Amino acid sequence: MKTILKTVSMTTALALMLALVIAQTQAGEKKLPPSPQDLLKALAEAGKPGPEHKKLQPFVGNWTFTMKVWTDPSQTPAELKGTIERKWIMDGRFVQESVRGECAKTGKTFEGMGLVGYDGAQKKFTCVKACGLCGTISSGLVSCDSTGSRFECVKEECCPLTGQKVKGRDEVLIESNDRIVINLYKTINDREVKVIEIVSLRQK
Repeated sequence: MKTILKTVSMTTALALMLALVIAQTQAGEKKLPPSPQDLLKALAEAGKPGPEHKKLQPFVGNWTFTMKVWTDPSQTPAELKGTIERKWIMDGRFVQESVRGECAKTGKTFEGMGLVGYDGAQKKFTCVKACGLCGTISSGLVSCDSTGSRFECVKEECCPLTGQKVKGRDEVLIESNDRIVINLYKTINDREVKVIEIVSLRQK
């Protein structure tokens, strides 16, 4: 059953993408490839991994992490620990992330999943995150500086508790081949505050 659902999902995604390409091309009066086979070939060529994908290589591997969560900047944060596995999938087009963690104080466990890739058409990195703790899926476009060591995603999300829209900014710092720091900020009462810090260390 899981295999069937996975196949249906992949087929639906491909169909939607093809429909979007055809609609956008027609709207812009650009010439489509002469056949569906040529269209698929052109899409595959456009989606080939390139130099930007190499900037994601430092993320790949097995990691241990410590996460600090603040609900009030003046209070001591909650602390969670766990592991992260990141690996290349789809012939080097995406980095897949699998997270398992546990709250040090309560023993509550959680899981998370993510995908990171590069969109050649938008000239931006793209990411999708699924959180098993709060049951949400988020996505966004990610920019990278010229050094390839700092990534940033500015977004607006819906709070799972209040349903209100909240502006946020995620910052990823590759400090070395063995250490990555992720800072998550939210804008509360017109002031940006740090709500989460994740320090990942590569497993030896």
